[in-house]
Amino acid sequence: MAIEPQPGQPPLVPTPPPTWGELAPAGEATSVVRFGLADRMVSFRASELKRWEHVVGEPEELRIRTDREVIVVEGRELHAVRAALDLERLGELRANFERSKGRPGPRVRQITTEPA
Repeated sequence: MAIEPQPGQPPLVPTPPPTWGELAPAGEATSVVRFGLADRMVSFRASELKRWEHVVGEPEELRIRTDREVIVVEGRELHAVRAALDLERLGELRANFERSKGRPGPRVRQITTEPA
């Protein structure tokens, strides 16, 4: 007996939400992006995010520039976060490095801000 869905049928078990953040539904864009820092949540209008760079290494870095600040995300496998930014679907990003062991996907170690 297989648990694979039949073609054209919905999956039997819904895909669990990502532990690293929240995404807008496919085809929709977010207007605000929230970042979970160690001590607070910081929100930006999506239009304020000017540029992002994904620097591969150990740890990987995703540097997101605004007019006044740079948001630095450290972790591993951050390509899904970068893709969510590219598609304007990223609604919230939070650290999940300890909680997500054994689950596939990005590992966000920490998120910090620094002046631009």
